[in-house]
Amino acid sequence: MKPKKTSSAKPLPSAISQPLWQSSPMDWQPIDRFILLASLVLLAPGCFAISLIWASLVSPEYFNTSILYGLLGLYAIHILVLAGFIGAALKRRKTHPDWPLFENIIIGGYILTVMASGYATGAHFAEGLLLLFLGVNITSALANIDKIRFSYWFVVPAMLVMGWMDFSSQFTFAPLMELPLTDADGKPIMAWMIGRAIIAGILSILIYVCILAVRRWVQREDLYREMSTIDGLTRLSNRSSFIQRGHEELARAKRQTPPPPGSLACIMLDLDHFKFINDTWGHHAGDAVLVTASRIMMENARQYDEVGRYGGEEFAVLLPGVTLDTAAAIAERLRQKISEAAVNIDGHTISVTASLGVACYPAPDINDLNDLLKAADAALYQAKTGGRNRVKLALHTLTTE
Repeated sequence: MKPKKTSSAKPLPSAISQPLWQSSPMDWQPIDRFILLASLVLLAPGCFAISLIWASLVSPEYFNTSILYGLLGLYAIHILVLAGFIGAALKRRKTHPDWPLFENIIIGGYILTVMASGYATGAHFAEGLLLLFLGVNITSALANIDKIRFSYWFVVPAMLVMGWMDFSSQFTFAPLMELPLTDADGKPIMAWMIGRAIIAGILSILIYVCILAVRRWVQREDLYREMSTIDGLTRLSNRSSFIQRGHEELARAKRQTPPPPGSLACIMLDLDHFKFINDTWGHHAGDAVLVTASRIMMENARQYDEVGRYGGEEFAVLLPGVTLDTAAAIAERLRQKISEAAVNIDGHTISVTASLGVACYPAPDINDLNDLLKAADAALYQAKTGGRNRVKLALHTLTTE
């Protein structure tokens, strides 16, 4: 019995068809992700500038004026450049889905601002690194991962160079600071602590965004994993997942020498006259029948059995540690329960029956999973040609019982 071809599934609606604010940024076109990323990056120079201006106004004697103005100028340039690119991107997005230059400006500008600030304040090994790598991790969700990898390889040696500069007599440690950041009692000055509190606010926002990004990664990974192993309609294992489990179970059985009788049984099940159901009551009725049959199979399976949708209206069940006689009894129970089920669709009651074939390993001519599936499928074909709504055993496995 050849597996039936499934009807092509309707494509899921794209998240980008929704308003952007209702969808995940990871589903947006690249240029929209860059606009969001640039808006987040604006927090860094903006908050750095606010903290420096506050601290310098309250305690100006602690700061090197030329370095202070230089940093504020850097922040202003960074903000203006990002704002200009954001404005251009808002117009460009209507005709261009991507803009690599914008992406490079966002990543490079953030790294430059944080590294310059960290070195000028002497905080590049703690606060600077934390800000950098938080930003890089968030950016990896919205930008080209190869560029993020390059950023890592650039930042690490740059930080080592800064560390060497800290201990070199040729360079001044924390050049922004004219005086130690403590008063006569050894306590930190209040203006500087408030500035650090502003930086902590940046970190809190970045950490929160990072958490959201990681959570979204986990959700997408779980979804992709499920899509790769689970049949979307019946919630059974799909064909590839079922076959993988079959190889694992057969390999486990073969580790015992010789394999004991009833190491692994397989039931192939096909719903009778399924095309007639689709043609008469519609595909939605056929889907309801498939779901009902799947539920019956799952309700009658053990926790360690594997029930899969093999193709179309054909299903397969792996029964580890089950003899042919026991598998035949299970198949007969499934046949009976399916024949007793009634599916109500659009005021109609649809009855359905199933034909089943059973095979078991070890048996003559069954050396691998393909042989086991072929034997069960051949028995299923005999059940179909023999009148349907019945169970047949693979002929060459009868000698093992």
